[in-house]
Amino acid sequence: MEQIGIRKMKAFMSQYIKRVKEGETLIITVRGRPVARLVPIENKIPSGITTMLDKGLASWAGGKPLGTNQYLPVKKGHSIARIVEEDRR
Repeated sequence: MEQIGIRKMKAFMSQYIKRVKEGETLIITVRGRPVARLVPIENKIPSGITTMLDKGLASWAGGKPLGTNQYLPVKKGHSIARIVEEDRR
């Protein structure tokens, strides 16, 4: 873990935040004494979703999905499991 003085941290904040975002942990010092640790936040979003967001293949405002107003007619004689299975093909 790299140690960084508070003044240097203030001067180059965006660069250090980028490094932490990429997974690095930094120790912040004041007059040579460690006073804080800057660590990445645990990512609870699955990596596949993060990849799609990063590539612009999906968009997300951060909230829960609202669902849809589109309803599919149920075919008589078929089970829900079969309908879902057909829909996934």
